[in-house]
Amino acid sequence: MSLLRISPAISPLLAAALLLPAGCGSSSKPDDARGNIIVLDEHNYKTTASLAIPTVETAAATDLDICWTDVATDIQCHGLSAQADLDNVSLLRISHLSEEQVEVRLAQGTLTQSEVAGYLDFHTDHSATCTKLSKLSFFGTLIKVTEEYVEDPDFTYLLLFSKGTTPGLGARAMTFIKPTATSTNTAVAASAGCGMLDFTADLHNATSLPVPAAGPWVLDWRDITRDGQGNAVPFEKIDGVTVGFYAGKTAADLEAKIFDIEMIATTLWDLKLTSGRTADLALAKDRATGAAFAGFDGAETGTWMVALTCSRCQTPAPIVLAILAPTAGGS
Repeated sequence: MSLLRISPAISPLLAAALLLPAGCGSSSKPDDARGNIIVLDEHNYKTTASLAIPTVETAAATDLDICWTDVATDIQCHGLSAQADLDNVSLLRISHLSEEQVEVRLAQGTLTQSEVAGYLDFHTDHSATCTKLSKLSFFGTLIKVTEEYVEDPDFTYLLLFSKGTTPGLGARAMTFIKPTATSTNTAVAASAGCGMLDFTADLHNATSLPVPAAGPWVLDWRDITRDGQGNAVPFEKIDGVTVGFYAGKTAADLEAKIFDIEMIATTLWDLKLTSGRTADLALAKDRATGAAFAGFDGAETGTWMVALTCSRCQTPAPIVLAILAPTAGGS
């Protein structure tokens, strides 16, 4: 079997649960009636993202020692335990793209399955923080990696160190490895993730989305045409809605702490979606207590936001992130 042969059913990258994972609840059907909270492109945030992934040159056609001992932070600069928190080491062989091109595609969420020539992985035992390249397998089937890990300008090799074992999800750090005929290096020490990802979000220049202080609160996003990075909207992959309240904070505060947008929230309510382009926010549940969303009334001043999330997308940053403007008169 060829090195890194990837099944058509396996989606390639990315990785890294950046923001706002989906919670619980239910969604509407595709043919449901119009909602009363209409999301448009003008309400959506705009983002920029770039990756700077380190490269380790190694000997070719040899078994490598791969260690993640030094991965003490993820790409969002959050602390982690290399031993306890990383569940999977995976290797992607990407065809006809340079390292720089891979970085761009990963940051933009546009790496296609046809560009991923293969996939191998190793499930960690949460004891050791090193393994051999030869221990990586194709879903349990060991491959003669050393016979095919050779210098070849047509291929780029990327190691991912991930939370969870689902291919293409949960990456916390990344390292390019580059087989070179002149190198004698057989050790790969992965770097901490902090500093690899440069991600900015513009919230304050978006138009606030009016919502009624009193219900109903049926969110409708069928008219949006782009995600935060300007890409086409993968409607069929949107699988969650999150409503958040941030007491005493402004949109600029959220921008400055975009990696910590979950941590700094006063309260988050989650709603899991199964289909459709509308969702009744009254079905959202408090992430901490499970209580149903009760509306936008409250004595505290602060900022409300809503996010449409995609747990299966290459870039799990929200498809939509909008600042809400509760109004007594409705939307």
